[in-house]
Amino acid sequence: MTTEQNARTGCPDAAGSILKLKLFACLVVAGAFVPVAQIVAAPAFTPFLAVDMNGYNAGGGQSIGPTAAGYLGWEAAEGLFLDPSIDWGNSGAAGLTRVFPTSEGSITANIIGVAPNSFLGARNRGANAGGLGELTQDFVFAQRGVEGFGQHFVKLTLSGLAPDQQYEVTAFARESFNGGADSFQAWTDRAALGGLDGPGAWLDAHFGPGSLYQPAVGGVNNPIPTLGRASTSGPDSADPYAHSATFQSMADAGGVVTVYGWADPNSYSGTQTATLLNGFQVAVVPEPGGLLVFGVGLMSVLALRRPARHVRDAS
Repeated sequence: MTTEQNARTGCPDAAGSILKLKLFACLVVAGAFVPVAQIVAAPAFTPFLAVDMNGYNAGGGQSIGPTAAGYLGWEAAEGLFLDPSIDWGNSGAAGLTRVFPTSEGSITANIIGVAPNSFLGARNRGANAGGLGELTQDFVFAQRGVEGFGQHFVKLTLSGLAPDQQYEVTAFARESFNGGADSFQAWTDRAALGGLDGPGAWLDAHFGPGSLYQPAVGGVNNPIPTLGRASTSGPDSADPYAHSATFQSMADAGGVVTVYGWADPNSYSGTQTATLLNGFQVAVVPEPGGLLVFGVGLMSVLALRRPARHVRDAS
């Protein structure tokens, strides 16, 4: 392993036996941070906000696609001479911002793409046969531009939420063009990162500026605290949540939830290794007391119905 490679992993150079031991210890410690979650399941709660990212490459002749039923569309494009409100490719550090009316009040969403030494883009792949096909056919992305992973990501910030309230977030990442089954994307939030602003900042703080990690099956080389990990490639699936990750995140004292997604593939083979966002949805997680009351009420209803069923059976 070269000095340059060690700097990228945040580990010391392995010249000499003592340094080799330090290198081994560094890699072991890095592995200890991995709470990889790959469970794909439908959200548990009904969303009050569901957004379909309608991405497309205007410069490449693509046009905006349809918005999935039950979702609010958010137009985001790549190309020249676009209105700044939809120009994802040139959105820079400010990103794109949109206010959505919901049953929980007006929610302001902001998306920022971080792509060191590379670019931001948007694509519309056209209709597919998968569940939520209108949502998964188009997306925005932050392209990987350097060897390794962790420094390029998409940041989604939601403000206008209830302070200190737990929310369920489902984020969709699907790229049908990739093919194969090696592409995955990981997700986390700011709280899981200890308040640091993104996976890149977390790597910098723990392993040194510009640190990266290499892909591995199962995401086992990913040292970043991870709340969810799901496939972004492979054949179309009838399961609408086959290419999504669902996790819980608590709004801070200002009513803000900040989540991050980044490419975390099993290998370089057959993958575009870009970080994607096809859409997202947000639901309120009921307080434990509310869930208890609901459970007790349900049990009471079932108990009241049971004697009546016995009477009918006996008649």
